[in-house]
Amino acid sequence: MENRAQDGARQDELATLVRGLAAELGRQADRGVVRVAAPPRASAPAPPPAPRQAPPASGPAPDAGGGADPARVAENRRLALETADLVGLKAVVAACRACALCETRTQTVFADGPDGGTGKTRVLFIGEAPGQNEDEQGVPFVGRAGQLLTDIIEKGMGLSRREVSIANVLKCRPPDNRDPTPAEKALCTPFLDRQIELIDPEVLIPLGLHATQHLLDSTESMGRLRGRVHMRGGRKVVPTYHPAFLLRSPSMKKECWKDIQLAMRELGLGRPK
Repeated sequence: MENRAQDGARQDELATLVRGLAAELGRQADRGVVRVAAPPRASAPAPPPAPRQAPPASGPAPDAGGGADPARVAENRRLALETADLVGLKAVVAACRACALCETRTQTVFADGPDGGTGKTRVLFIGEAPGQNEDEQGVPFVGRAGQLLTDIIEKGMGLSRREVSIANVLKCRPPDNRDPTPAEKALCTPFLDRQIELIDPEVLIPLGLHATQHLLDSTESMGRLRGRVHMRGGRKVVPTYHPAFLLRSPSMKKECWKDIQLAMRELGLGRPK
């Protein structure tokens, strides 16, 4: 009985509280107090959309007047290193289409020397690029400059032209005999490097400023580079003037002869009788 009485008292008390709360809400409504629902919990802002990636560049790789395409240089290096002899390297050069010079050449110009430029020699002359006569015949140094080079070899050094090797940095003629571009030289360098390895000369004789600076990786003038022996990959390098320059400046032939005598001493050659 006592428990029922206590429960009844609690229910009466709760009913009183509910009535009081309802009355208070009514009074607040009369005063203009409005209850608003609580705002929803803010969520984390969505991340901004990822920027669109630019599509890869298309079109031909640069091959003149600027940097050479590294992939093409690497491919030429791979092709060159895979050749076992000069005959194979000559064939690779003939098929090369790495730069725009392949569109204007008559043929590639690989080398001259024993076995059509595919034999070993003790000395290798290196010019900058083929000219018109070379492009037509496929042999380096066959014009007036070539005849002067032949005289230097045969009358000056006492050797047959067939006893030496003659090549160029570029294997294709630049249009109008313009200077080779850095990109063209970069693309042809793997072929020249392998050519030097396979010919295995004791002395390299670069002819003219372009070939000399390229072989020695230098920007110095011809006057500062010639007249002494340099080293490149364990080989001696004796620069001298290009025969075409000597034809225009005959007074410099005596300086060229000094360079040739220096190369001859390095080769252990005496003056021809």
